[in-house]
Amino acid sequence: MASPQQPQQINVADLDLPQLVDVRRQLEEELSHLTNSFAQLKQAQAKFGSCIDSVKEVQPVNKNKTILVPLTNSLYVPGKLCDAENVIVDVGTGYYVQKVAPLS
Repeated sequence: MASPQQPQQINVADLDLPQLVDVRRQLEEELSHLTNSFAQLKQAQAKFGSCIDSVKEVQPVNKNKTILVPLTNSLYVPGKLCDAENVIVDVGTGYYVQKVAPLS
């Protein structure tokens, strides 16, 4: 069984200008990718926090209260909270799970 290959170390002082340009380009691409990934994680964190706040509002005391039901990101219709014990959670890629809402 072959052992995993160790990363090769190169002294950047030994590189010529075209090689340094390639290293810079690669580092800029990696930085851009990491920056985009971080931004996506921050968006997911904010969405998760918003979901937690919304679930906290699903309490028996709020049963039959008027709410806005989202049909799209910018279209809502009025509705009533009929079931204050259960929520349906989007767990990603088109899958949903019914859960019992926690009591605060």
